[in-house]
Amino acid sequence: MAAPKPVSRLFRGGRIFDGRAFLEAASLRCGADGIIMEVGPGLEPLPGEDVVELDGNLLMPGLVDCHVHFREPGLERKEGYATGSAGALHGGVTTVMEIQNNPPLMTSANLLRTKLRSLEGVSRVDYAPYGSLTLDGVDSLEAMADLCPAVKCFLGCSTGAGGIKTREEMVQLFSAAAAAGIKVVAHCEDNAVMDRAAAEVDSEQASRHDLLRPVEAETTSIGDAIAVAEEVGARLHVFHISTLGGARMVADASLRGLAVTGSTAPHYLLLTGDEAHQASQNRMKVNPSVKSANDRDGLASLLKEGILTVVGTDHAPHPLEEKDRPYSKAPSGFPSVDLLLPLMFAVGDRHAIPLERVLSAVTSAPAEEFGLAGKGVLAPGADADLVEVDEAAAFQVEEASLPSRSKWSPYHGWKLRGLPRKVWLGGEIAWEGGGAVGEIRGRPLFPQ
Repeated sequence: MAAPKPVSRLFRGGRIFDGRAFLEAASLRCGADGIIMEVGPGLEPLPGEDVVELDGNLLMPGLVDCHVHFREPGLERKEGYATGSAGALHGGVTTVMEIQNNPPLMTSANLLRTKLRSLEGVSRVDYAPYGSLTLDGVDSLEAMADLCPAVKCFLGCSTGAGGIKTREEMVQLFSAAAAAGIKVVAHCEDNAVMDRAAAEVDSEQASRHDLLRPVEAETTSIGDAIAVAEEVGARLHVFHISTLGGARMVADASLRGLAVTGSTAPHYLLLTGDEAHQASQNRMKVNPSVKSANDRDGLASLLKEGILTVVGTDHAPHPLEEKDRPYSKAPSGFPSVDLLLPLMFAVGDRHAIPLERVLSAVTSAPAEEFGLAGKGVLAPGADADLVEVDEAAAFQVEEASLPSRSKWSPYHGWKLRGLPRKVWLGGEIAWEGGGAVGEIRGRPLFPQ
């Protein structure tokens, strides 16, 4: 006869980060329903309770990656939820917020519902796909509002999108989103600026991605997006901010009382345009481009000061043979969800940012930004999505061992720390010993 399922699980003997701060001498108890019951000192095991000894390791909330591309349905050969969600667990991520940037775009409630159903039994982490904000989908926005955290709008051309062509089109799209009460998440690069840069660059610099997609492309587009959002009353979140100037524009808009926020990505906090250009096989070609050391350090300073509060990977894998094409033919984007937690430790170490800041940027901050109840925090009533990590244990990135489909990484060979030892989703073990374990239990977070 099978042993009865424990009524609860007690985690003790480690350091706890609750999503906002470190707790001293605390333990955590979750119920058999996968919900956190208690967090605090002095918790003793209950009869029949499963006790997890942390042996001094860090226990923290499962990470929330607010920006991934898993390309399902349509391009699973590049990445689907089966491999992408396993990669997420490897990086300590238990919730992904995903953008469909290949056909079919999520332009209707029916498409969103079909996608949400199709991922049951496939995704090993919880998921919240975004809708797509396009002219042919504006009439569906009200019906989509309860099915997704926001709708994605490409203001400039990027993988799978041509970008907004006129200000009038942006006004129409942002107005429709505002009327439907749904937030806009935007890729901000200005096509006219990029076209002009391409015409002006000399032949020796024709493969400098940071010159072809320059600082001005982002700052111009962010300025336009903020102006339109203010004009029509839209809520705006600017994704993957790559420039110090762009981040300051978003911060200033927020200080003026506008519903404008933004996030950056680990590569903009760790890399420079020179390093991206020198990488072989176009491995660090990404949109927006990686910019200067001044932009990198400036973004890190804003994160340190609590002005820029959210980080998402923009995980966007392509087969390496496609990346290895001549520069102009190579797609932009690279995998990174499978290393998110170690990369955030690297951000903190490199820029002397308090660990609370870098960890909250991928736990409580994105959960709050996008209204994910019960995610990103360790508190009574929250989901018991947990990561155990030995903070001091260093490792070298070996790309072939990563779970995501592409089997390569721009961080191959990097020495990092903070690789998750174990991950629990809803109180049940989901990652242990370097691999996914247990049932496939990921669930949709919308409708809530």
